[in-house]
Amino acid sequence: METHHHPLLSFLLLLLLPFSSHALPLSTNNRWIVDSATGQRVKLACANWPGAAETMLPEGLDRQPLPNIVAAIRRLGFNCVRLTYATYMDEIARFNPLVVRMTHLQAFDAVLDELGRQGVMVDIDNHVSKPMWCCREKDGNGFFGDEYFDPKEWLLGLTILARRYVYKPQVQNHGERQSEATWRKYVTLAGNAIHVANPNVLIFAGGISYASVLSFLKKKPLSTTFGNKLVYESHWYPFTAGPEKVWTEKPLNQLCRAKIDGYVNTTAFSFTAGGSAAVPLFVGEVGIPGTEVKKSSDNFLSCFATWAAENDLDWAWWGLQGGYYFRDNRTGMDEYFGALSYFWDRPRNPFLLNRLRLMQLKNQGRESPSLIYSFIFIIFCSMTTLRT
Repeated sequence: METHHHPLLSFLLLLLLPFSSHALPLSTNNRWIVDSATGQRVKLACANWPGAAETMLPEGLDRQPLPNIVAAIRRLGFNCVRLTYATYMDEIARFNPLVVRMTHLQAFDAVLDELGRQGVMVDIDNHVSKPMWCCREKDGNGFFGDEYFDPKEWLLGLTILARRYVYKPQVQNHGERQSEATWRKYVTLAGNAIHVANPNVLIFAGGISYASVLSFLKKKPLSTTFGNKLVYESHWYPFTAGPEKVWTEKPLNQLCRAKIDGYVNTTAFSFTAGGSAAVPLFVGEVGIPGTEVKKSSDNFLSCFATWAAENDLDWAWWGLQGGYYFRDNRTGMDEYFGALSYFWDRPRNPFLLNRLRLMQLKNQGRESPSLIYSFIFIIFCSMTTLRT
């Protein structure tokens, strides 16, 4: 899995597809993402599909035909993907002879087009600058001004993609020396640039410290010209903000309450604010291994899934991929966090994926309060025995 510390700015292209019932473009209303025609809430239940490593190509195209992969995304209950990319794009021919006649952008376009044909929304996530596995504290990709992170190049890359996909309604975009002032400066500049280039897309802004901290916005919210397009993003894993073993050290109800309070305080406060002060929150990475599920991971998922379903959060599972073309100097590496098997042809752990079903449903919105959260906790607790 990845613990992204490249300052996020992405855009969501909501491709208009035969299966989509949403009107475009999308915007925000207080804590909700809504469609443009009716103002009704649009729920994002996504899967991460990495494409930011050395090959600069969405993973899995050597394991299954592209239409089969997208069909699997839909069968698993996901209605969008968080598709990652790097600002630099090279080395495709070396690792992917299948697409040697395509440029990297043509291959990226082909993936987006197939997602669009099958009604899957796309969050284009600027994951890193130099293509590599993310993330390490000193990999040169971490923050503005690092070795491979030229802010001007980053802004240009975001703007180019925003313009390129202005006519693909399925797309909604993203984009060590961490500084609040620097974060504000460049997130504002990039968000404005994306909005000018493509005013239809949502803009996702992730925080500092592996996209886990936004608390500095409590005293001074982000000032933008694209207010009804802004969504904050965060990541949460069992090992976020402390070692994973803490998830087994206290009774789960006590631990879960404390962990959620901490998460709300540092990041998730944005959607709990009242009225117009609320901003939608997208948990852009959350996940546990799909094989040999440990008690700590199991407890974490029970806690997160209960809270996410109760609050009807927008989120993206890490990850879809059953493996990689090339990672950590190895070809064909397996991904034990993957929702799909090594050959991308079946679920890796059907029982685990079944535990995501309530989170995938839209049970709240601007129209009505939740009617189901009072019994969600009992359901998820009963599912914690379903391990493989």
